[in-house]
Amino acid sequence: MTSPPRDRSPNRSLGRGGTPLAGASAPGELRIGVAGDLDLRWAIVDVTAATEEARRRHDFSPIAATALGRALAGAALLRALATRSCRRLVLSVAGDGPLGRVVAEADSAGDLRGFVGAPRVELPPAETGRLRIAEAVGRGTLRVVRELADGARSDSQVALVNGELGLDLAHYLEQSEQVQSAVSLGVLSGPEGVRSAGGFLVEAVPAADARAIARVEANLAGFGSLSRRLAESGIDGLLASVLDGLLYDARESQAVRFRCSCCRAELAPRLAAIPTAERAEITEADGTLTAQCAFCATVYVFDASELGAVVGAAD
Repeated sequence: MTSPPRDRSPNRSLGRGGTPLAGASAPGELRIGVAGDLDLRWAIVDVTAATEEARRRHDFSPIAATALGRALAGAALLRALATRSCRRLVLSVAGDGPLGRVVAEADSAGDLRGFVGAPRVELPPAETGRLRIAEAVGRGTLRVVRELADGARSDSQVALVNGELGLDLAHYLEQSEQVQSAVSLGVLSGPEGVRSAGGFLVEAVPAADARAIARVEANLAGFGSLSRRLAESGIDGLLASVLDGLLYDARESQAVRFRCSCCRAELAPRLAAIPTAERAEITEADGTLTAQCAFCATVYVFDASELGAVVGAAD
């Protein structure tokens, strides 16, 4: 018997292969635009395929898949609405819960990747049937690192508010950038895998008309499940619900997908940098050394001669 999907939408707030990955997940979509009389900036993203690809590669538990899906969506949204051109953004959640770290990356090409410290954590569901994401994350910090197009780098962090990530991102924007925002992130899964995953971010520009902000707040008050709405009506329906009653315009659209940048050529020097004694401990009896990418689970095997050449070149 098929069980019903579990809704993993958080609260909202205004305020081996041996070869590198050549492929990627099917693309989702990121849109960016404005609303009202240019009072609001918004971004909306569908990361369903990217989250499902990550779940499949890592064999994530439902809680781990949900946490990473939210983080991937959040990273994509933050990068999209960065005030300075951002080449890559890394969102890292470090809590004291059983999930450990949750790390998500988004770059200017639309590539997403990420990992969870404990990928197969399970917790009994809450009485409502919802996954206990906040408990799995625990108390800790949310950190955002931006690599800007001009080569500069910014790094800031805030304490987690509740570990659900949506409210935590809104808190981050308010504390670190003095931006009033509404953020919602959600993942919906069934027995076959991730059915929908995505989110939206609406920011109020300085001196924004209070009526535009109030309209978004009213829309969100009866919004319900983001992930179910995304599954049922796609990005168009989700956007229309969030900005109902406001004129809005999409200024940019971009495909987003799960794609990892790891490769043998970059990994080999890192292996050479490992102290000899430590490297000997992880080298197999036949002289081979196996390394696995934390982001995409691709396994790289270096044979004895290849490893010797790398180490020799480093010495």
